Amino acid sequence: MILHSLLFLSPLACFCVKNSIPASSNLVKWVGRTETFGGSVFFDWEGVAATITVGPSVRLLTATINDNCAGTIVGGGSRWAVSMTSADGSVTPTDHRIALFYSDSSISEYVLYSNPTAKCDPRCNFSGPTTFTLTRLTESRLSGCGVLGNLSVAAFSSDVAFANPPPPSPRLLEFVGDSITAGDLNAGFYSSGVDSPNVCGNAAFNNDILLGYGAALCRLFGSDCMHSAWGGITLEGMVPLYPYTFSSMGSGQAYSPYAFSRPADAVIINLGTNGGDNVPGYIAFADSVVSKYYKNTSIALFLAYGPMTDFYEEVVLQVVANLTSSGLRAFALNLTLEHGMTGCYGHPSAADDVEIAAKAQPQIAKALGW
Repeated sequence: MILHSLLFLSPLACFCVKNSIPASSNLVKWVGRTETFGGSVFFDWEGVAATITVGPSVRLLTATINDNCAGTIVGGGSRWAVSMTSADGSVTPTDHRIALFYSDSSISEYVLYSNPTAKCDPRCNFSGPTTFTLTRLTESRLSGCGVLGNLSVAAFSSDVAFANPPPPSPRLLEFVGDSITAGDLNAGFYSSGVDSPNVCGNAAFNNDILLGYGAALCRLFGSDCMHSAWGGITLEGMVPLYPYTFSSMGSGQAYSPYAFSRPADAVIINLGTNGGDNVPGYIAFADSVVSKYYKNTSIALFLAYGPMTDFYEEVVLQVVANLTSSGLRAFALNLTLEHGMTGCYGHPSAADDVEIAAKAQPQIAKALGW
């Protein structure tokens, strides 16, 4: 069961916290674009995730989140999901989402898990070590983050010892795109708590990157997942954002360019729904991704078209032909479905995203030999 209320640590709940580690500890596995300052981990792209393992018999886990962004829970703000997986042999070893919450500048410590008060599926009293993942769901353009308004995780605390987290997956996929890739308008609506009943509001409560086609593909391949997406963006708009750790920074701002230190196996680019007829620009950007930023031309590029429209298919085919002729590994990726989208304002719904991932999987697997 998903918790919709904002969770925070009251003074009375602190008595059982015995262990605390900084967010930058090697006991925390981070996936996504992050930067570390003084033990805290800063970021703003959606889908950035921290995974930690505690136990056995964990009863309380908290995170210290410093959210100084200007967004609100309706128009923006940082919305988070918490999932858990236990080594308990009686429980299927899959992630169970146990909480949704918003961070707020007035609160710093949030309960990610509390047993027995948490409502978990299938149960909370795991006796073995338990792995938790905290994921930021909110798309960057809605969050209000910037140089003065920033977001960071400072620490994790628990009543039991922390253990080594799961190792990074040997596979990493990066998804670059607009609202389709960002999971905008795919989450429907919730009828209680802080979530708005507005079915089609284009806001944080209605976007869920973990319900997007990229996250679904990563689950199918067992890969780590990174998203560099911005709703409504064009190719020309993504070019200046892509090189940076922080999507709202840009050149000459407070934070340094992203290091691209971990090579992706593939970069899936879907830029065209909002205007994708600039063939020379697309060629230059795709080439830069592997040649200039990752500095690894063996990375596969999948240039997608669809699912909202396929009018830029011909552009994609032209770009792929040019890139392959220059020796790069480039492939067209057909994300169109045989029916219209069922999410808000013609966008994919969570169910559509599952279908899109299922269509993309064999195309990617064939190209990569997976």
